[in-house]
Amino acid sequence: MHLTPVEATLIGATVGALASFGGTWFIQRATLARERENRIWERRATVYEEALTSVNRGERFRAGVLATGDLPRVPEQRGREVEADLVLARLRIYGSPRVVDAHVRTVAAMTRWITHFAAWKEQAAHGTTPVRAQTDPLWAAVLQEAERASGVEQQFVSIVQAEIQAEEAVRPLRSRVPWRRRRS
Repeated sequence: MHLTPVEATLIGATVGALASFGGTWFIQRATLARERENRIWERRATVYEEALTSVNRGERFRAGVLATGDLPRVPEQRGREVEADLVLARLRIYGSPRVVDAHVRTVAAMTRWITHFAAWKEQAAHGTTPVRAQTDPLWAAVLQEAERASGVEQQFVSIVQAEIQAEEAVRPLRSRVPWRRRRS
């Protein structure tokens, strides 16, 4: 088969155009995937920060209550419940199942601690003065639940840290692939 110069030019232009289109399409898809991955990572990091902040706030709250034996006046408590629900919802969207489970355990441990504290505090309504001493079995239960809650919170922090560090370890490997490389 013999090609004329015009046919060879047309075939060459067509092959070049297809290669250019294919390369552009491939790079565009890779760029969109990378941008989506980065947006999800940023949202995940934000919700992890919010969850860790709420854990830190809970630790400070518990330490203050254990030191004084009184609940502080918190007028925006309802807002805290809504905030906790929002953090859990965001964790369910962006977090791993392991982080979500750890967060649920953290909230449950804090709830158990508050329940035991309320039972200890309720002694006053029955004519018994609440005493913060090991001889009071209700106070001992409060301290035990506080210790458990602290341990569960530390596990949550460790799980979040491990997941973030694992993600950071994987991300540089992805950037070695030419179409995944970040441009500064």
